[in-house]
Amino acid sequence: MLPIVRTDFQFNDIVSAFFNSLSNKNNTIEEVENYLANFTYKKYNLFFPKLRYGMESTFSSLFNNQTIGVPTYTCSVVPHSVVLSGNNVEFFDCNSNNLTTEKFRDGLDSYVVTPWYGSPLDSKIIHNKYAFGDFSHVNIFESGNFQNNNFYVTFFSFGPGKPISSMGGGIVSTNEKTLYEELLNKRKNKYGSDFKTLYLNEIIFAVSGSLIGHLNSELIKTNLDDKGYLDWLREPLNEISLGEEVNKMSLFNIEILRKNLNLISNNNNKIFKFWNKLLKPLPIEVMTTKDWSLSHMNIQTKDRGLFQKKLKKVGVQTSIGINYLCHNLEPYQKKHSNNNFPNATSYSKQLIQLPINLSNKSYKKLLGKEKNIITTLERIFK
Repeated sequence: MLPIVRTDFQFNDIVSAFFNSLSNKNNTIEEVENYLANFTYKKYNLFFPKLRYGMESTFSSLFNNQTIGVPTYTCSVVPHSVVLSGNNVEFFDCNSNNLTTEKFRDGLDSYVVTPWYGSPLDSKIIHNKYAFGDFSHVNIFESGNFQNNNFYVTFFSFGPGKPISSMGGGIVSTNEKTLYEELLNKRKNKYGSDFKTLYLNEIIFAVSGSLIGHLNSELIKTNLDDKGYLDWLREPLNEISLGEEVNKMSLFNIEILRKNLNLISNNNNKIFKFWNKLLKPLPIEVMTTKDWSLSHMNIQTKDRGLFQKKLKKVGVQTSIGINYLCHNLEPYQKKHSNNNFPNATSYSKQLIQLPINLSNKSYKKLLGKEKNIITTLERIFK
């Protein structure tokens, strides 16, 4: 089975990360932060064990009781982090031609621009000073294509399911020294300066993902995911919460991230061309182009349910992304009466994502399934 979310950590990397974390190098996190500055295009970069806490800390450091514009078509942790920081949310629709939210009302001083699922930015738009770039679904190595606007802060994520994955966490990036120093103090107060070597659940997660990949047992993971049994890895939806808190920083997390940064094999461009060739002749809309961060292969079709069912039979997991719009979540329904989000509503009903962030091994399996996939697609759209 070809999975949407990669958890196929290499066993040798897990062992190496384990022993490196035992050596307790306290400068490990700073080294990774400095290295990532080459790709964030920001002077100051701060790692948080969960990016959602970095977002909350950023908003609370800058504002109090201010209205911040947020996409309705995004992960719920974005509006949750705004509210938990002591500020207020106003929702906005995404573009008509892609999934990005980057147009906000006049007079709004602060907002979150989101290239959702790697969709591109409009370089002609000039943003306000306090515009934030939520690049959670942008491959950090492709981030130069998304730096057309000088965002005050940008956020990158390394959680499971993101283009560059570790055990979790993310980077808050800025050129503002004062903000960086305040965020650093908040991180120290929350997580301390003595980094924990590792968490048992991190080892279990990494080893399980490695074994699933080595034993060709991705079907186990994809079935659990499709049936909702992996939802505990995600944040609560219908309460304003950022999920289970992490008490300490983990060196093992950082070491796994370092391994993935150094050893990443990016097949995404080849897989994009594979899907593009197969899908272009069909009566569906292929959304992803070379202008996108190739973190997700996004298409639209009204035959979504049939499409997913048939592809699963030939061993290809698909996803609809998130199955909600934030303004419809229980904490926000009564407070936000604007329900006119036609673009986001349309995408949420028709979007399908195909595996694109695959290992070399999975890429070869995808090539081997080409004839079966073509036959299946022709039957759907005959």
